[in-house]
Amino acid sequence: MNDAASIDSFLAKCLRVLRAGKPAYWAHDASTGWETVWSRIEYHGIAFLLNTHSDKLKEWPEALRERMVEEARLIALWETTHYHALAKVLDALNATGVESTVMKGTALAYSLHDEPATRRRGDTDLLIQPKDLDRARTHLQQLGWYRKEDPHGLYYQEGWLHDAAGFFVHSIDLHWEPSDRPVLQGILPLREFFNDRHPIPRLHPAAFRPHPALMILHATINQKWHALHGYHSESGRLSSPRRLIWSVDLDLLCQSMTDADWRKLEEHCNTHGVGPLVAEALRGMQIDLENSVPEASLAALQARPLDPTLTAYFANPDSLNQFWIDLKKGRSLGQKASLVMTRAFPPREHLLEKYPSAAKWPTALLQGRLLLETAGRAVRKVGSR
Repeated sequence: MNDAASIDSFLAKCLRVLRAGKPAYWAHDASTGWETVWSRIEYHGIAFLLNTHSDKLKEWPEALRERMVEEARLIALWETTHYHALAKVLDALNATGVESTVMKGTALAYSLHDEPATRRRGDTDLLIQPKDLDRARTHLQQLGWYRKEDPHGLYYQEGWLHDAAGFFVHSIDLHWEPSDRPVLQGILPLREFFNDRHPIPRLHPAAFRPHPALMILHATINQKWHALHGYHSESGRLSSPRRLIWSVDLDLLCQSMTDADWRKLEEHCNTHGVGPLVAEALRGMQIDLENSVPEASLAALQARPLDPTLTAYFANPDSLNQFWIDLKKGRSLGQKASLVMTRAFPPREHLLEKYPSAAKWPTALLQGRLLLETAGRAVRKVGSR
């Protein structure tokens, strides 16, 4: 049983029994090397979580248990240094009245997980209002953060890096929209991420996260996006319908929900035609962890069909196809023009990454080559209909 699906099933079962306070027994024969299992543990982001139950993993290979101990130490050190670097940013923003909302992994780590380091992640996603972007950039620069080279095609977020303790390079993804894609901004409205926020006192006195219903929706969208486009890791780009740490996140969010929260989620999903996607994610979490979700809520989420635009958007992961849909969903001529200019005229470093053999070409020629290739793809797409 060396295949990833079998190992993933084994790891999901282990999480279920460990979270119930029972031992998890090794279920692989000698043909399954511990390194193979470790690669899936690493992918699913559950090394620290498993290591917290090390007393219930005594039958596991010693080398694997030692590897998890080593990884847990690194994660704990990363968490400590990341916390201190992030706290200084939140201090500076709060001192000058810049509102921010912590999203995704860090919000979950410090509000729902017993130990923040359990929620393995590589950065913090920090959302601000567009009007505060310049001030936020100034604070980051003053605190020793510097811009990283972002992937081409980002419109409403940018990455910032910080060297900590001479060992880690920490990252903040600074957002001024909850989603970088216009087609998804309609179902993840910026204002909702600042309305009815919940405090995260374990992180910082001025730290807030979105409403849990909105966090479930946001997690669903991210999971669907990564299922289509893959997930970046130190080993390269990997793809899978979901990671086990995401299922744990969804489970903790569901446990935190009141009846009123479920109604809020149902109403929001019905309004925006996204209910079936959320139900799909929650069903997947149930498969992994065998936990319960209110059946009435699942039925309500599935009651209406998925919005046709979202169906088309997620049916075809081709970047050009999704760009055209985003362009149509642009909220203004200015936004549409910005999308076109950003895609059509990327920075030279991105062009050289795409065309490494053309390093001596002028930037204008590289951009012309990209435009011609994009136009050719568009013509072929139209001709194939």
